[in-house]
Amino acid sequence: MELSRADGHPYQALAADIVGKIESGELQEGDQIESVRTLSKAYGVTNATAQKAVKQLTQDGYAKTVPGLGIFVTGRSERAPADEASNPIDEIHQQLDALQATVSGLAQRLERLESVSPEKS
Repeated sequence: MELSRADGHPYQALAADIVGKIESGELQEGDQIESVRTLSKAYGVTNATAQKAVKQLTQDGYAKTVPGLGIFVTGRSERAPADEASNPIDEIHQQLDALQATVSGLAQRLERLESVSPEKS
């Protein structure tokens, strides 16, 4: 799918298209959104543009990135009202949540590796 130049910046047009799919019910809470690489190919944009669109979706509360698993549609309660400006404190909280999820995932992977690897004497 090609993005219309009338939609503003390409990342905004991509994010708006995904929001439209969420609002129409085509994508529902818990559904996985395509990867950045798949989005960039499908929409004919760079990976950086697709990544920026995903960042916009997460900032607006439409999606949540789970490190190692993917990008998922969030529930309505997690979305900011359309007229509410993005709050820097909320962005920091989202980044902290993502970091905590990453650290937790890494700790689990380390535990699995340590349980499989023989102890060195």
